[in-house]
Amino acid sequence: MNTDLKYVVDVMTANPVVVGPETIAWSAELLAQKKSVHDLLVMRGYRLVGVVCRCDLLVAGSAARVQDCMRTNPVTIDDQQTVDAAEHLMERCAVGCLPVVDWSGCLKGILTLRDLANAGALPRGLRTCASCGSTHGLPSRIADDETAFCARCIEQGRQPRTALEEAYFTTGGGD
Repeated sequence: MNTDLKYVVDVMTANPVVVGPETIAWSAELLAQKKSVHDLLVMRGYRLVGVVCRCDLLVAGSAARVQDCMRTNPVTIDDQQTVDAAEHLMERCAVGCLPVVDWSGCLKGILTLRDLANAGALPRGLRTCASCGSTHGLPSRIADDETAFCARCIEQGRQPRTALEEAYFTTGGGD
């Protein structure tokens, strides 16, 4: 897809939210919620050691530590790579975010699917939860024209059962 050679450094989210590996999962979840992010980068000192998303934290349980549920050896991308290269890397590695590093390996930011969508770099629209807007935890088998809810929203509430109920909730009813 032609993105007019946009670079990762131009579309990434600078100042990513980071936690340590010893952080308690519920604390990391609260931080992610407060900062309105889905992915947290896990740092030990100045070294990136993993990535954890809110889905990972949910599965691990509130008493677990981040190191127990993080994905280690995260795939990273250089800040001078193109957005197209980032899109292909995310697709090939089946990840929803890439920690962004500079030529020396220093962490500079994070690139998410939402960043790519905002840059116009995704070939089709970004599927999001109809309730919270998350791009994670969506059912893998759903038609493009169907309304989808992420696992977190389904857990916290209930998924509409009928088309009428779905339209009611989607248009803002049910307060």
